[in-house]
Parts: sequence; C-alpha cells; structure tokens
Amino acid sequence: MSLKQAYLFDMEPRHQFPVHIRSFDQFSAPEKSLVAASGLRYYAPIEAWTAEGSNRDLSYATHSIFRFFGKFPPPIATHLILRHTSENGLVADPMCGSGTTGVECVLLNRRSILFDVNPLSLLLSRVKTHFIPSTLLEAAVKRVQSSYRSPAESDFNRFPIGLRNAEHWFLPETMESLRRLRSAIDTEAEPDIREFLLAVFAATVRRVSRATTQQGRLFLDANTAEPDALPTFSKRARSAIEAVSQLPHKKRAGICVMHHDLRKPPLQKFRNKADLVILHPSYFNGYKYSTINALEMAWLGESITEVRNAEVREFFKVGKKENITGYLSDMKKAFLSAVSLAAPGGSLTLMIGDTMIHGEYIPVIKQLLDTLPKNEAKLQRIALRVPRYTEASWVTSQRRRSGNLGIALCDFILTFKVAA
Repeated sequence: MSLKQAYLFDMEPRHQFPVHIRSFDQFSAPEKSLVAASGLRYYAPIEAWTAEGSNRDLSYATHSIFRFFGKFPPPIATHLILRHTSENGLVADPMCGSGTTGVECVLLNRRSILFDVNPLSLLLSRVKTHFIPSTLLEAAVKRVQSSYRSPAESDFNRFPIGLRNAEHWFLPETMESLRRLRSAIDTEAEPDIREFLLAVFAATVRRVSRATTQQGRLFLDANTAEPDALPTFSKRARSAIEAVSQLPHKKRAGICVMHHDLRKPPLQKFRNKADLVILHPSYFNGYKYSTINALEMAWLGESITEVRNAEVREFFKVGKKENITGYLSDMKKAFLSAVSLAAPGGSLTLMIGDTMIHGEYIPVIKQLLDTLPKNEAKLQRIALRVPRYTEASWVTSQRRRSGNLGIALCDFILTFKVAA
C-alpha cells in the first residue's frame, strides 16, 4: 500500500515512513567529518536522522499541491510533532514556507500558528490546511474553464506585475493564456475557493514557462514552455481537489495563518502559548524565496521587492563569507522571537544548515549558537539530517567530491528546551 493510499484510508503517515535514528557511534566516517567541520560535537548529544520515502511517496495529502524548493520534510515535521506534543496541542511555525507543519498538524489533530513574510507561503498554507468539498471545487474549475474561453479583454494586460524580462521567461502565447486564466479566477466570488484556484494557478505558472522545473533557481529551459496553460491548470486542479477534499474537517479556529516578520516580536496574544515551535529559516548563501518564486509572485500580483526586503538576509548567490554578519544578526532576532512563542518549558526545534563558499566550510550554526543568550533556551539535542531517497533535487544541488557519492553538506536539527 502506498503512502497516499494509506492516507486515503485514514492511516497515519508516520507508520509508513518513520525517521530512522542512529547514535553518534553509528555514524559513517564522512558523517563524523561533517560533525567535526561543523564544530558542534560537544554542544549537545548528537544523532543522525534519516527519513525514508521518495518524493512521490511523500506527496500525500496536500503536500503535492505546489512544488516548493527547500521544503520542510513532512516526516521530520511528523516526528517532531509526535515527540513534543499531544493531541490538540499547539504548534507554531513562524517561517512556515509551503505549510508543511500546518498540514501535519491537521492530519495529527494539532492546532497550529503559521507565520511568514511571503504572501505565496501564506496562500499555500491556508489552502493546504483547509477542507473544501470536491463538488464545490469541481464547479469552480468548470466556471474558470468557461470564462477562460470567453475572456474579458480589459483584464488582459494586468499581469505579470513587477517581473523584469517577462518575455524571457514566457512565450507571448503563454502570457496571454495565463492572463486569461487569472482573469477567470478573479471572477470567483467565494474567497476560500478563489484562494484554492490561485494556488493551483501558482502551481501552473512555472510548469508552462520557459524556466526549468528541475531545480529551485531560475534557469532557462525553453523546451518546457507550453503556449496554452489551461490543460496544465486543469490537470493540477484535479489532483488538488482530490487532496483538499479529503482533508480532515478541521475547524479554522484551530489554524491561524498570518503575515509576520519574525525579526520583530510577535503579537502579545501569541506569546508563551506553543508546546512546540518549529523554525526552518532560509540558509546562509542558500535560496532566496522571493527570487525562487518570482514568476509565481508576479502572476499573483505580489511585490517581489517588498518580500525580498522582509526576508532574512541570506545573500543568495553572493558568495561572500563576510556577509554572514547580517545573516546572524537577523537570525538571532528571529530565534529570540520564536522562543517567545513557546510556552514555559516547551520545545523549539531549529532546522538549519552550514554552507561552503569557494571551497571553504562555513560553520554557520556554531557561529549562530555562540551569539545566542544561554538563559532563553537550553540546547538539548542535535540531529544530523541525512537525506536518503527524498529531496532528490536538493541532494543533487549539493557539492560533491570526486569518488565520494555522499553529499558534502547536510543540515542539522537542533532541539531546545525553553526556560520555564
């Protein structure tokens, strides 16, 4: 039985693909070398976590609605939620990305608070955690298809917004097709259904563009372009309808999704409430999500510049190690803000990575830990996350050494106990 079939039969996904844990004395020589390079060996007990399952296997529930590069792995979210919370407990994810934590909370009967500075992330998080009956969604897609064939001329030139060199990324026919789709979606009166349609639309944009879909960074791959976006939209809508309509009927009161810059203190009503805080930030010199998702954001009408200015300063593609000062400053603020979300005695888990710049290993995590006050939260455990079959695009994007088939970098999962 596949994981998707298990989900459809209301079985918990953790039974299919658990996180395998190994103690430090079971590490391979390359893994021990990574730990040595990180400088984390004696900060806390260290173990290795490996989640089974291919990308296809882990596309259960609503995880597959949008391909989000650098996504927080569902098995890791499930493992943390089960380890640190009970049913109806509260989980906060203040950099929620594609909404992985929120989806797992819905499936595991937990409440969740989800923040982000990116409107695309907030849209995906709302759609992926909200049940809507299939009959309503199917009718809405038919309305879009009908309006698409009889578009309103006045709406043709509204999008994309703020995207430089749009003609570089889209065929003229594709842009006209996407405008017709966006115009048709805008006529939907029901907000929740319109957001569902916009999420499917966002998942269509890159698929029909001239940009490669095989890695996060935008590279030209003209062979992928599709002049007519409607077939791709309709196909993705069918899959998304199946996923959303089979979510548990979770009440919206149990899920809060809102815009917030974690470098600033959260609102008082959210402080000291969460049993578990999951923090998965951008990595230093890694993905800048306003750039990775620039095509989708432009077609959604969101300001790429505003989001970029609100993101943690991770210095995407810059390659200067001295820029780590800005990253560490932002991450210290974000960490302390995340700690304030946790209930006294609660847990906070930080998943973060080191980096290599011009062949030099940069121990980002150690440098961050050395800036943090020791009285706010105590580091209890470090896990080296070792991908196996999952996240193929992430694995292949890492630096490899000749004769060594293992990845040269992993990320780490640090668990803290918040002061009582």
